[in-house]
Amino acid sequence: MTTSRLYNFTANLVKVFKIRGQILGKVDLQKTVYFMKRFGLDVPFEFRWNIFGPYSYDLAHYCASLEVEGLLLYSGIYSLSKEKAKLYSSRVVDQKTFERLKQFFSDVDKICQTKGYDKVTFLECLASLDFINQNSSQKERRKENIFLLLQLLKPEKANIFKNMREDAWKLLQLFGLLS
Repeated sequence: MTTSRLYNFTANLVKVFKIRGQILGKVDLQKTVYFMKRFGLDVPFEFRWNIFGPYSYDLAHYCASLEVEGLLLYSGIYSLSKEKAKLYSSRVVDQKTFERLKQFFSDVDKICQTKGYDKVTFLECLASLDFINQNSSQKERRKENIFLLLQLLKPEKANIFKNMREDAWKLLQLFGLLS
């Protein structure tokens, strides 16, 4: 992984923080970066299945280094040091992707407010459905199959996700993430 690639990722993360304002903990940060990657931004980390859905151990370590550097401030929620954030200006501006991400996270906020969902749990449901779908064979990519796999892989959240999975699926469809 090159230094310039990490710099560009960090600059994009700073921009996403401007969209999100603050990030509500480590699960939220993982899902935010997961969707940055799904929307086409260069994210130099691979995601694997974890108890919280798609998760990147390398991302977790990198974020810890950003905390030590002073860019990320963590106190149960993440925020940015405005002073340190000034050091990261993105070389490549993909305004269309950032507009789509902004709309996506805005839609997540609206759905959560309207339906009374916990935002981090809804993001976990969204990312988990998307990850399962992406890692299923083409013939298995049917909503019923993906919902069943989600229930089998996350039995402890089956009841919570059952209430929000339709809304999550529709949002993933709306943004063209399901194929």
